[in-house]
Amino acid sequence: MKIIPFRPSPLSLALTSVFIAAPTLSFAEQLPPLTVTGQPLGTATTQEAWPADTSSPSADAGDWLSQQAGIDANRMGGHGLDPVIRGLGQNRLNVLLDGAYVFGGCPNRMDPPTAYAPLYSYDRVLVSKGVTTLRHGPGGSGGTITFEREKPEFLPTDPAVRGQVGSSYASQGDTIKGRGNVLTGGKQGYLRAFGEYSEADNYEDGAGREIWSGYETTQGGLILGWTPNEQTWLEATYEATRERDVKFAGAKMDSPESDNQTLGLRGEYDWSPLLTLSGNLHYSQIEHLMDNYSLRPDTTMKMRVPTTSDTLTGRLMAEYQLGPNQFSGGLNLIQNERDATAYNGMGSETFFMWPEVTQRLLGVFAEVEHLIGSDQRAFAGVRADYVDSSAERADQNPAMPANQPATIYKNAYGITGNLERNEWLTGAFVRFEKDLGTWQRAFVSASRSQRVGDATEIYMARPNWIGNPDLDPETSHQLDIGVIGKSARLDYSAVAFSNWVSDYIYRDKGSIGTYSDADHYRNISAALYGIELEATLRYADLWETRGQLNAMRGDNRTDGGTLAQISPYNGQVSQHWIGEKWQGLIRIRFAAEQDRLNEPAQEKATDAYAVLDLQMDWKPMEDLKLATGIDNLLDEDYANFINRNAAGSDPLNFGGTAYTDTLTEPGRSIWVSARYQF
Repeated sequence: MKIIPFRPSPLSLALTSVFIAAPTLSFAEQLPPLTVTGQPLGTATTQEAWPADTSSPSADAGDWLSQQAGIDANRMGGHGLDPVIRGLGQNRLNVLLDGAYVFGGCPNRMDPPTAYAPLYSYDRVLVSKGVTTLRHGPGGSGGTITFEREKPEFLPTDPAVRGQVGSSYASQGDTIKGRGNVLTGGKQGYLRAFGEYSEADNYEDGAGREIWSGYETTQGGLILGWTPNEQTWLEATYEATRERDVKFAGAKMDSPESDNQTLGLRGEYDWSPLLTLSGNLHYSQIEHLMDNYSLRPDTTMKMRVPTTSDTLTGRLMAEYQLGPNQFSGGLNLIQNERDATAYNGMGSETFFMWPEVTQRLLGVFAEVEHLIGSDQRAFAGVRADYVDSSAERADQNPAMPANQPATIYKNAYGITGNLERNEWLTGAFVRFEKDLGTWQRAFVSASRSQRVGDATEIYMARPNWIGNPDLDPETSHQLDIGVIGKSARLDYSAVAFSNWVSDYIYRDKGSIGTYSDADHYRNISAALYGIELEATLRYADLWETRGQLNAMRGDNRTDGGTLAQISPYNGQVSQHWIGEKWQGLIRIRFAAEQDRLNEPAQEKATDAYAVLDLQMDWKPMEDLKLATGIDNLLDEDYANFINRNAAGSDPLNFGGTAYTDTLTEPGRSIWVSARYQF
């Protein structure tokens, strides 16, 4: 890893896993790493967390992310929770799994990218809110989440084999999880193997109602690394995920099976002490099946939808240090091919939901970090991308010719002719930081980012759910202003943000063309804005009080009213006792009521709630950690507003067994976990 004489920044933190000291007695040297709040030094809009240190169990990586500060998750069942940051989710977040984009195989997002992230195989997770770097690709207006595995180091005193194993049990759904992560190697190379298994039955909410939510997942992989000298690092990866019988109360369909395999190659070469070259290439294949009859009874109209999603991700990058400047630049390649065909009970093709959609992106980026004196820093970046989108089966007929994709687009929007779309996207950001004395730092950041609609937003082809090939790219202009501080007793951060979005890709519901009631897409003007507060107070040697508060709004500036899936005011307050062998936690998670509803999504209001959790950790020996806790101690019956909380939020949720209630959260759950490191 190249050491640069810079203080850490949003850019460098996205690439490095160590804190870098400045050449003089600086803010970074005076303050210890932010191990309490989980936010790396230098910015209040980027937070760092280590999955291996987690004691409480979680269903998947999306569920785990929802427990981090300022992150919500869209629930449709017990698995496949979809992250949301600052009111933006789905393809408005850039989610990378060890450098790879893994776009899910479900048009209804039963399997967001985080469903294919074996959580405990990663060394750390970086969450950046808003736009703090452009090196991962365009878009990412809501933020960027990178799951990262670090290049291991081997010292002469290290054992030949090291790793970690763990397991957990939770009473809700009789959920069990087991995991292992083993590493062996030396100076010339290494081998790493990891695996996770989890299964759960349906959970019960606080009112004792059984929620359709069971699942079974198996994940694992192998990593082979080669380090022939101190300047060179190469790594090859194979990993796979196998999901079975995943149930979704918030949908009319379930997923009997969903499989993913990803091949990866990445490397780094230190050309000189000032120049580093790096690159990665990943190929992901997903085969996903959803249906409405294999896992649930009383289906009046059988339907199954097998899908595929193949994604190629590539990046070449150079980093160069020149005096007080750190330059980086490179190329991105992202290609995704998706196909989804719906079959009826007789085995006939009824719809081409994704009519062999291909989206290709080639982009370039350049960024610079500049040190201004001893107490100020400036950062800037630009990028440009060319995107090509096409639908190969748009002119083909399923069993009913009226359901031809091209015919559906024509009847809904009046679109005729060639359906291939080409777009140029541009992005940029600037950021300025200034130290305020010895333990405070202020910053201001402005950015522009663009994205095109995804395969669903552009090419979905059902008479009740219709993509729009003529959507304009969505353009976000964001402003962040904040301050962060850290002292021996008090840590805090405060951020205010705003996001003006032109051509926001809005999912509407109602009459469109010749269709009387259909989900469809159009461009609108929108605005999102809010504040994020977080603080930790340490006192009496072993005691800490932590708190966080998030407040935001999202407005439809074209039609009036609100955007869909906007969280109410929410946060948490926790009291910690941290000893050498024992740690205790009492936490209250809370949210205000949300009755500001988006009519096209048929959202339902949720009441205010406060949920109490308890946790106790014990380390009987240095390498062994045992933990137990009770989530939702008082068995509160509540719902998180961010969920598939009405039939209208899921166009496939129809018929006699449709789920129309607000999707409530799990009730009281008693859990235990163990982790052994060797």
